[in-house]
Amino acid sequence: MNARLKTLLFLSLSWFTLFCRIPQTMAEEENIVRAKVGILIKAADKMKSAKNRDRLMVGDLFRIYVHPEAMSFIYVVHGDNKRATLLNMSDLKPQGSILALPSGLDFYQVDGKSPVEAFTIICSPIEIKELATLTEPKMSLNKWAALEVDLMQKSKITLAQGSEPPFAIAGSVRGADQREGSDSFAGQLQIFSGRNLIVKKYEFQVQK
Repeated sequence: MNARLKTLLFLSLSWFTLFCRIPQTMAEEENIVRAKVGILIKAADKMKSAKNRDRLMVGDLFRIYVHPEAMSFIYVVHGDNKRATLLNMSDLKPQGSILALPSGLDFYQVDGKSPVEAFTIICSPIEIKELATLTEPKMSLNKWAALEVDLMQKSKITLAQGSEPPFAIAGSVRGADQREGSDSFAGQLQIFSGRNLIVKKYEFQVQK
């Protein structure tokens, strides 16, 4: 085999390898779901962004924010030491919309009835039928825990992930009180990514 034929064969194999890789890479990128998620905590006159494993005091106030990059179904599940509850009726949210729970004006309040308060935020481009069971009055923690683990496994990104490129806030929090700094907080939400869906969990210890 002469040198010219060897060169042509090498180039042909290189191009073939490149084109074989492109569809897989593009498919993996298309399956990536992104959203800005955060919880605003108001304790006395101070406000801060919640971190997982933070400690809350009885009487503290908090509000949950979710801003998906694309159209998504959003689910927010609350769990304590007794049961799991779906906090919102999830519809397909339009691109650029921001969900604030309980609303842009109101807060949830820590009542101290449970030593642990957990919130799992899920964003998915398709409806998750299994979450409809959370409307049952006797939804057990074991049943929810198994479903939560399954969703987390499905959302794991297997590729090495670099820093998240930003995406802009395309809307505002409806009914947000400007004096509370809600829109300012919404603009500083952290970006999270997942494969096919996003699952972000916050678990707080409650002190009396």
